[in-house]
Amino acid sequence: MEINDTILDWFCLIKTRGVGSKTFWAMIKTYQSASEALKHVANPFPKANAEKRLKSMDCELILANDVLFPSLLKRSGFCPPLLFYKGDKSIFSKRKIAIIGARNSSANGQKIARNLASNLANEFTIVSGLAKGIDASAHLGSLGGNKSALAIVPFGFDNIYPKENQKLFQEIAEKGLVVSEVPYGETVEQGMFQARNRIISLISEGLIVIEAGYKSGTMATATMALDFGCEIMVVPGSPTDPRNLGSNSLIKNGAHLIQNHFDVLEILGVQNKPENKPENKQNELPITNNVDNLANKNELLALLSEAPISLDELSLHLHMGIPELLRLVSELEISGNICRTSRNEIVLNRGL
Repeated sequence: MEINDTILDWFCLIKTRGVGSKTFWAMIKTYQSASEALKHVANPFPKANAEKRLKSMDCELILANDVLFPSLLKRSGFCPPLLFYKGDKSIFSKRKIAIIGARNSSANGQKIARNLASNLANEFTIVSGLAKGIDASAHLGSLGGNKSALAIVPFGFDNIYPKENQKLFQEIAEKGLVVSEVPYGETVEQGMFQARNRIISLISEGLIVIEAGYKSGTMATATMALDFGCEIMVVPGSPTDPRNLGSNSLIKNGAHLIQNHFDVLEILGVQNKPENKPENKQNELPITNNVDNLANKNELLALLSEAPISLDELSLHLHMGIPELLRLVSELEISGNICRTSRNEIVLNRGL
């Protein structure tokens, strides 16, 4: 990381106890520079400590006054003065759409996230939060075909969360861009998730919601995005699935209902005519018959919803061979947890 006096001053000011983003910008407005502002705070963060910490970080840093810093992120006083990143810096200046949703998402929801991300990545950088479920699926979809992904993470790069997405983090850092407001070595705090979600909502001109519970982090992010003037677009879902209660309520309150990526392009003013192309099958997971990798009943049930899904798609999501999957499906069908449709697709049996 290249360090100069301006970087040190900005880092010291934002790391001084009691100085958050709003206070930082208020002080810059009053004193014209971080260097001058540091003279007016009690116990400023020591420059020697700042330089040592910055030199030890295996990443880069961008200040909000950089020409490549995302312009949409500067829309409010919550704009972080600096961001740490790994990957392609030029992605900062590209048009962005966020795709977010449930961590315990259904297989159908994950498929929708992948396909939307893959198709929209031709026009936009796809933003998400590296969480399980919809976030991870959106990242995987946007990485296909050498397209870029942008992950906003809640903690420092020395503490990737969740751990199971470490490999995905590395792939995005190599092919796209990973960003955090948090430097290395910071103690994890609950407010870091809210700060991550705020950046997602500020950095994007459009936000797509797929499967969101009524009281969830996804709903909180969508609410923030709405306050910042971001276009909210929602994939509707079954009203009997709790994962869709928040999503559907957003539509009731005026969010755009979308059914495909062409709807998104139309809402955001991108001219793009539909083509009769087969459904995108990129980035689907390999099938394995390894017994050690079989998912249990709870994992299968967590992927299901009232939206029918084929056995082939379930086998891909679960890394499970068809014979093993059929045995599991039969057991759950007998117990009344699931049903098969006339097309031999699987749905969750919640009852009405």
